[in-house]
Amino acid sequence: MKTYWTLFLIALISVLPFVGLFAETRLTDPVASDSLSFDKKLERAVEQFYQTRWTEAQTLFNDLKEENPGDPRPHFFESMMPFWEYFFIHQKSDLADEFLDQSESAVTLSEQQLDKNPSDTTMVFLLSGLHGYRSLVAASEKNYRVAMQSGITGFSYTRQLLSIDTNRPDAQIGRGMFYYMVGSIPSEVRWLTNIAGIRGDVEMGFRELEKAAESDNAVRYDAMMMLMYLHEKEKEFTKAVEYAERLTDRFSENVIFLYKTAELHELLGNTDQAAENYKRVISEDNENLQEITQMSKNRVDELYALGLIDQ
Repeated sequence: MKTYWTLFLIALISVLPFVGLFAETRLTDPVASDSLSFDKKLERAVEQFYQTRWTEAQTLFNDLKEENPGDPRPHFFESMMPFWEYFFIHQKSDLADEFLDQSESAVTLSEQQLDKNPSDTTMVFLLSGLHGYRSLVAASEKNYRVAMQSGITGFSYTRQLLSIDTNRPDAQIGRGMFYYMVGSIPSEVRWLTNIAGIRGDVEMGFRELEKAAESDNAVRYDAMMMLMYLHEKEKEFTKAVEYAERLTDRFSENVIFLYKTAELHELLGNTDQAAENYKRVISEDNENLQEITQMSKNRVDELYALGLIDQ
């Protein structure tokens, strides 16, 4: 049991959202053009990713990888597609394998970039997040060798990030997740954090994330996403749905955010709002996430069968 919790701790405290990667990316929706700069093309691809238009995003990421093979960012976002599906929808082994395989190239390229420029904080953020995510997925799949290796490596990058300027929204998200996760560690293994000199609690974590969510930086959406997830985890559904609504307002085609919004409204007893969001998922009929479309149809049918909504 102690071995399990040791692994779990290492995985958790090495996870940071993928914020530093696009702190300078504005997430607008620039007009398509062959003459766009690499960063503008990446900005457009990231917008497609966040709208869960993953076929379009994949095409753009492929073009970007061909244009600049040494840039890890397209590889990173490409790997986030199976990770999001694994994390938010269903933990299937084939998705885990796909993520672990695709993220390997992002790790290799990021390490090469960091070797060339050791002060590149974007690469430090990316490597911290990648190793943390790899550790969590590998642990879920009982691939403990990869989980431990990635967790320990990710934690070394996390330590670097904790020293970054406190007023940076991306650093606030990193600290917020770190503090929350440390505060969530079960009491029976809290001694491990004391040995490592790690401090933090849940409320400190929420405060840091809230600061980032209220900033005008593009990373505010990542802060909102994490707040939605963590408030749901804490069974604070009213707070969770507030952030879910803000995300769906900005990314109106993101069927994962729409589905989460519907789920949270259903948990709150707001069946009409739940049904409305489930129907929006059905209407989107996202070709990349057909399972979430079917899940939404099933929920609408069940709500109707229970007499909670009109068809």
